[in-house]
Amino acid sequence: MRSFFLLLAVIGVGLGAVIEMPLTKITTLREKLIRQGKWQEYSKHQKASRASGSQTINDYQDITYVSTITLGTPAQTFTVALDTGSANLWVVDSTCNSPGCTSTVASYTRNKYQASASSTYSNDGRSWSINYGIGTFSGTLAVDKFCVAGICYNTQIFGRATAVEESFQTQPFDGTFGLAWPALAVDAVQPPFQNIMPSLDAPLFTFWFDKKGPVNGGVGGLVTYGALDTKNCQINTLKYAPLTAQTYWMFGTTGVSAGSFSSNSMLRAIADTASSLIIGPGGQINSIGGAVGATYNSTYGLWLIPCSGANTLPAVTFTINTPAPTPFPIPASEYVIDVGLGNGQCALAFYSIDSTGFGPAWVLGDPWIRTYCNVFDVGNKRVGFAVANH
Repeated sequence: MRSFFLLLAVIGVGLGAVIEMPLTKITTLREKLIRQGKWQEYSKHQKASRASGSQTINDYQDITYVSTITLGTPAQTFTVALDTGSANLWVVDSTCNSPGCTSTVASYTRNKYQASASSTYSNDGRSWSINYGIGTFSGTLAVDKFCVAGICYNTQIFGRATAVEESFQTQPFDGTFGLAWPALAVDAVQPPFQNIMPSLDAPLFTFWFDKKGPVNGGVGGLVTYGALDTKNCQINTLKYAPLTAQTYWMFGTTGVSAGSFSSNSMLRAIADTASSLIIGPGGQINSIGGAVGATYNSTYGLWLIPCSGANTLPAVTFTINTPAPTPFPIPASEYVIDVGLGNGQCALAFYSIDSTGFGPAWVLGDPWIRTYCNVFDVGNKRVGFAVANH
């Protein structure tokens, strides 16, 4: 692993700064529960919750990459999921008494925000609530100093989580750093990136995910705020897709194919750094699964395949408007994943949820971002894709 990952870098470029932050890879909640034999029970609860509430894009059970921020004076450090599918910053508060507020992960102690310990804290006075599909996270809004690798904004509004979903106790992080557009933010709160953007060299950020593997808690990638990542991304292959909406990082696709299956449906997609899977329409996911010879397992809600398929199966290719239709293949080595089933069994990193309303049909998560660096260009309202180096 390159030694520069061991350091946080703030590099002066022109009048602004470039921030490089390492990403830590964690085991997803889904994988933990499958390994523990508890997924079926959890999944039943999840489906019942979804049946009685609104459908959401994000579900923290599949978060795999986290990083750090600080809040307050003196600085309090938090490990947060970096989420391009949401737009709010929140962390667990010291006053939270619900079971999910305390981590049960043996190697992790949850960090909780202490308002009384910060000389720069002030109360916003509003409440907030976010539904992640399987439960609600809620609390009050606060104002305090926010920093990422030394770049700060003194009056960031963020959520103090005083009630969280119970299964959050199994997660080794403290909250979420939303990186979607302001229009998506709950309570019209300005997201942190928009607030620190004037201090950066360019109004964009780049994600690079390292190759998948079983390592939990190891360095798994890099996020670069304010610049392209020229070390880990083949910039000469970079192509940009114009956004179809400034809510999620949403863009247009004109088709998807795998082996003998091909569809020319024009559907919207988003790039989502907080999903370990690629989520899409049930009919097309079923066709992809069948085309690569996988078998659907209703207990796990996943398509199963021998792990050896990572070396032999055809690529799954998305055609994206950049703005001309451009094919972007994802190799089987990225979409065949080990989720702890054992006996040489793996799963396809595809999961079906049919979109409703104006949301995206496809959510392109980890397999997509491991294959292609994703450049989230706020200034030009576009998202770019470049072949990732590994």
